[in-house]
Amino acid sequence: KKRKANMDAKNPKYILRNYMSQMAIEEAEKGNYSLIEELYQLIKRPYDEQSGQEKWFAKRPEWARNKVGCSMLSCSS
Repeated sequence: KKRKANMDAKNPKYILRNYMSQMAIEEAEKGNYSLIEELYQLIKRPYDEQSGQEKWFAKRPEWARNKVGCSMLSCSS
């Protein structure tokens, strides 16, 4: 229990991933900023259990696997 508590204190449960950012960008381009707000609230407390936010504690969805900006980034310089 002590080891788990120590790990939980040093490793965030929620990390902003590329696919999450891309989803928020696409919604914002449509004029819907609610996902940006949701993700902002999520990452304000990345170490805490957050009721109703389990969907963000998961592996990258399959649709994001080959989507530009979601799985790989490249540098244009």
